[in-house]
Amino acid sequence: MKHIVYAMLILLCLSGATAFGQSGLQLTEILWDIPASPNGDPNGDGTRQAAGDEFVELYNNSAVSIDLSGYVIIEREGQVVFTFPVGAVLPAKKCAVVFGNAIASPWGANFPTGTVKFSHYTGATDQGFGPVTTSTGSAKTNLASNGDRVMIVNPLLADTVAEVSFGYDNNVPPRVVKPFWTKGTYLAGTKTVKGDSIQGAIKQSVHYQTSTGKWGRHKDVARDTSLYYSPGFLADATTGVNDAEAVLPVSMSLKQNYPNPFNPSTVISFTIASEQMVRLNVYDILGKRVSTLLNKKVGAGQYHVSFDASKLPAGVYIYTLDAGSFVQSKRMTLLK
Repeated sequence: MKHIVYAMLILLCLSGATAFGQSGLQLTEILWDIPASPNGDPNGDGTRQAAGDEFVELYNNSAVSIDLSGYVIIEREGQVVFTFPVGAVLPAKKCAVVFGNAIASPWGANFPTGTVKFSHYTGATDQGFGPVTTSTGSAKTNLASNGDRVMIVNPLLADTVAEVSFGYDNNVPPRVVKPFWTKGTYLAGTKTVKGDSIQGAIKQSVHYQTSTGKWGRHKDVARDTSLYYSPGFLADATTGVNDAEAVLPVSMSLKQNYPNPFNPSTVISFTIASEQMVRLNVYDILGKRVSTLLNKKVGAGQYHVSFDASKLPAGVYIYTLDAGSFVQSKRMTLLK
């Protein structure tokens, strides 16, 4: 019954959709799959949470305040994961940021003046956007890195404000998460148009630049505390550019895994300067390959690959990145 209600809501919204909801309301940034960096704390509550720190940012590009009462956020499965409370007002030229959850109050200090902040959960631990039962029957409480959808809808006016989808779902074989809305945007690849390198790879925010109408990725945000996000700051003001090619790496590198030592999982990060075949293998101290984490052609960009060693014994392991003429290895230590 619940899924029928969601489906009816979506059909109703699509039938009366316009380019924007109330004039000037835009979806401007989405952050999912929080990086392992210690400073990955976008909501400023003092705790890094993989799901809870994820956020959706809206911007009021009009000259008057917008009443957000009743607006909803819909995700991949077509389920409502957040409803703006009655009385939620977004002033002109300001941002509203919705986080998966926040643990402490007050909010952190790294938001521009006038930013309106919301939390799906408050006082919880890493709850994120959900809970949601996926089409395969699994549980999902966050914006999934392997593919998701963010759709902003006013159900009272049958009005779709904006929609951005990315990557693939968890079906076998996986399917593209296509937009519900005919004017929705699908993001993928280094140019956020084609390919699949955005799928579980960038662990950064994607943002809309209001001056150009294009989507891109953050590389460096001078007024923020990390390189991964900027809640409340528009891409136009914080990065100056939105061309995805401007943020692509110019050299190859393999980073030290984090955390290290680890138990039982860790993240291996690397950058690729041009499209090519990439292999990322893990070996034990005797040189026996114990895992192949990646073996495919990828485009230029920064990548983060998770390694689950729960079935391996404690000890020292070697991971090797082989990409064209670039070959580099590093050690990591599994503790149990």
